[in-house]
Amino acid sequence: MDEHPTQAAGYVLGATDLEHQRLMLQGRILRPATERFLRLSGLTPGMSVLDLGSGMGDVSLLAAEIVGPRGRVLGVDRDPVATEKARGRARSEGFGTGLGFEVAELDEFDTAERFDAVVGRYVLLYQKDPADLLRRFTRFLRPGGILMFHEVDFTGHNPSWPPSPLWDACNQLLSDVYLATGTPPDFGRRLNRTFLDAGLPAPGVVCEALVATGPHSPLVPWLAYTLRSVAPVLAQAGLSLPEGLTADDTLPQRLAEAVWEQGSQVLGALQYGAWTRVP
Repeated sequence: MDEHPTQAAGYVLGATDLEHQRLMLQGRILRPATERFLRLSGLTPGMSVLDLGSGMGDVSLLAAEIVGPRGRVLGVDRDPVATEKARGRARSEGFGTGLGFEVAELDEFDTAERFDAVVGRYVLLYQKDPADLLRRFTRFLRPGGILMFHEVDFTGHNPSWPPSPLWDACNQLLSDVYLATGTPPDFGRRLNRTFLDAGLPAPGVVCEALVATGPHSPLVPWLAYTLRSVAPVLAQAGLSLPEGLTADDTLPQRLAEAVWEQGSQVLGALQYGAWTRVP
């Protein structure tokens, strides 16, 4: 999904140029939800923020906008190519030294700096022990600091009406490949238990969904590009694209035609935000 964190099964979406392009599209689609979650968690101007699995920098850039020039944001990601692209985006968008990026595996990251908030998007689902990651990163928070994570659940059944069999099959395939590679596709619904298992106060949790009703929605190409990114591991997992589809440049258009010619309304993945303050 959005980041490249350390995990048992490996980041199923890879680190290709195609994946970086997909992350940029994903960042635009998810920005409104992530911004709401960050603001609901209590992020305000002047705060310092640590962004885990920063990828192409979308969440870090958004957090930097919220905390403003008096704030500080550090993004951490294991992918050096994506990190350098994130640095370039920060420079081109006029962010100063208050926004930085570091290349590191999350389980090896260390710093003497303390932050007002630790945040991440699509990070916990890739962890072998997500509660342990929460526990470990609380040590980088000041007393009363915020933990906020944006996670996903794309296991919804019958996500189109009138039914679009191809859309529904592609959604199911995405869920299946995550399950086959050891990554829970429904992690969003596990957030409360994960925070409690980390010894943290029960988080505030909100959930919202993306819906597409016409050919100009980015939701359809987002699914298509995600399937293209996971294509290299489909065969390893004993899976394949629905008949008639190939993981090339034609996939977004083929999927769009299958949806819109029936006038379907399609439901995207559920987006969950959860946050709490450490004692």
